[in-house]
Amino acid sequence: MKEDLANYIKQNKLFGKQDKLLLAISAGADSVALSHLLKELRYNISLAHCNFGLRNEQSDADEFFVRELAKKWDVNCFAKKFKTKAFAKQKKISIQMAARELRYSWFEQIRVDKTLDFVVTAHHKDDDLETFFINLIRGTSIKGLLGISSKMANVVRPLLFAKKQEIYDYLRQNKIRFREDTSNKEGKYLRNKIRLKLIPLLHKMNPSISETIMNEKGYLSGVSEIYFSAIETARSRVVKQEKDFFTISIEQLKKLDVIEPYLYEFLKPFGFANVSDILQAIQGQSGKQFYSANYRLTIDRKQIIIQKNTENEKVSISIIETDTQIEFPLKLKLEFSNNPSIKKDKNFAVFDYQKLQFPLLLRRWKKGDVFTPIGMKGKKKLSDFFIDNKISIPEKENIWVLCSSTEIIWIVGYRISDKFKVVETTKKAYIAQLLKS
Repeated sequence: MKEDLANYIKQNKLFGKQDKLLLAISAGADSVALSHLLKELRYNISLAHCNFGLRNEQSDADEFFVRELAKKWDVNCFAKKFKTKAFAKQKKISIQMAARELRYSWFEQIRVDKTLDFVVTAHHKDDDLETFFINLIRGTSIKGLLGISSKMANVVRPLLFAKKQEIYDYLRQNKIRFREDTSNKEGKYLRNKIRLKLIPLLHKMNPSISETIMNEKGYLSGVSEIYFSAIETARSRVVKQEKDFFTISIEQLKKLDVIEPYLYEFLKPFGFANVSDILQAIQGQSGKQFYSANYRLTIDRKQIIIQKNTENEKVSISIIETDTQIEFPLKLKLEFSNNPSIKKDKNFAVFDYQKLQFPLLLRRWKKGDVFTPIGMKGKKKLSDFFIDNKISIPEKENIWVLCSSTEIIWIVGYRISDKFKVVETTKKAYIAQLLKS
């Protein structure tokens, strides 16, 4: 296996003997095997261990194992304990995603601070296969179906040539100790479900399924090169960068054979994934806007304009009659009803459709805003409404209002305007529901 590893590193030009390597080591079979192999091949390695604190004393035992190994070899050892659950909660992401973000960010920090050349991980051929199915199940682009890359920027994965069983065989033959992560046997994670159930089933159907998929990935890699070459050729013709914004020519876009995959790739760097909605908007009314985390996209008559959001920017969203849902900055479900009923729920707003003027506008509230709270006839300043309802300053900063023309019809999540409420003569209602993000 040592020779196979040496050949794989050389053939793929992953790193050289002069390079300083930071090896990510969990204490499990894969990373322990790789650490021994690289040590045998006389590479300059340091060890980095993440203690995610998810398995109590087992996590601490893993860290101790790694520290002792580093001490035995007299190599640098970096270990850090993370508050993984708290981080996941704060970021509103899964534990697995949180752990991934924490470890790669920390590895890169060490690499830069200690002037190391590469971060090395122990991903192997089985990991690559699992990643292929994960991406396929969740939905992905061509790049996602290519699986794990052996080298990406400063991260290298020299074990991708080896199967899991080959790693176990190497450890057993050389009597090398490692620690088993019991969570790998739990079926609650998608990767584990694929590893423990899907892949064994596929092996029964086709014993060579791993090789078959890897061969197909090889063909797909060639296809992807053609695909991305075509994308970049079209991008140079369709997408233009101005001083502080980007434009996409709608005329040039429509000349492309199949618009959607091109537009998907054009918009991906800006964080837009709702391509079908944007394509639909191109066919309709100009002025429609979409937002990603960092960018605003506006449909103009002849072009799509993409601008970076600023912290002080007053974000506003135009809502047309055909919209059934918006995702940003709030998640709203929108619908019409011929049998309107009043819901005693502050997250529901029911309006008389005949009184509305489209497009509606969703924006932040601002000083001087007034509206007529339901049950009242006179106008009231929003600032006074907030005081009366004991709305705190942090809450006020996150309040949005829905407007028809120049009038506020709903303080979203709080109160609708009396002027736009349904009455006995209402024949058709417009309903907006605030959904949990």
